Amino acid sequence: MTAKTDKIAVDLQELITSDDHDRLAKAAIALLAKYQRQTRQLDRLIRLSDANAEKLVRTNERLATLTANLSRFVPKTVVDKLQAPDSPRIAHKERRELTVFFSDIVGFTGMTERMEPEDLARLLVDYFTEMTRVCERWGGTLDQFIGDAILIFFGAPESAGREEDAKKAVGMALEMQEKLATLRTKWIEDGHKMPLHVRMGISTGFATVGNFGSDRRMHYTAIGNAVNEAARIQGLCAPDSLLIGAGTYLQVRDSYVTKAQEEVRLRGQQQPVYLYEVEPHQLRHAPEFITGSGDGYRIFVDANAVSDSQDALNLLKEAIRRLERRDFPKPRKQAGNA
Repeated sequence: MTAKTDKIAVDLQELITSDDHDRLAKAAIALLAKYQRQTRQLDRLIRLSDANAEKLVRTNERLATLTANLSRFVPKTVVDKLQAPDSPRIAHKERRELTVFFSDIVGFTGMTERMEPEDLARLLVDYFTEMTRVCERWGGTLDQFIGDAILIFFGAPESAGREEDAKKAVGMALEMQEKLATLRTKWIEDGHKMPLHVRMGISTGFATVGNFGSDRRMHYTAIGNAVNEAARIQGLCAPDSLLIGAGTYLQVRDSYVTKAQEEVRLRGQQQPVYLYEVEPHQLRHAPEFITGSGDGYRIFVDANAVSDSQDALNLLKEAIRRLERRDFPKPRKQAGNA
């Protein structure tokens, strides 16, 4: 096409310098017709490009919606792994060293008997939502909700290393305890009289991890003694406390203050084991949470989650300034006191 157009242009240039007006007019008409055809072709290409661009936008929107929906049913760590272009298949099963977290609500059966189903459902939605956010922030794989229990593991499909996986699991559990304290305050203000307390257990060991199920439905999960041990440890834990097994303790003892418990024999195991309680208020590193509440105030600061530190500082400074300017009434003397 371009060669023909160039030839017409050359012929037209030659005719311009000649006296043959008829040929010049015919060449000009041919060039104009060629230009019009190419313009129509260009318009069709532009329309086709715009249509493809719109299809691409709609496809990306559908993929984003699919990913968001998928992450509600499949652990986020698994979704991220599936989306990675250079990621190996995770359909196969493999033996991995995991740190497993298991938690359970104390007295949940009694709560189901004393609370209305709608109230209990709202409470569980609050609880599971906050615990899921904490899990995702620490990079854990949320295996499943088992009634009121939560099963999470670190070390698959991605691992930060044995020690870091264990530290993340303990850090996540401690943050969950902080979140629960805040949630209890919220629930009391919402009129929920019944307190919610949680036991937590963590174990480190080997398990088989991968997709288990039928040919029609699969579930990415972990199976092995480490999972069972975490559940057994949780059962021995006091409410609102965190117990860890010896394998986890060896990985986190330099980062968290722990207190050794008496030697126990876990159900289903022949050999006794040592357990350790993690003391959340005596961490070897500075805590990242500031919490407190009272008449007229409720404070919860998560330093790890603050996106605009200056804005948070300005807000806190303004609160301090107003409190310092306020004239607090002096306490009255009781009758009989001098």
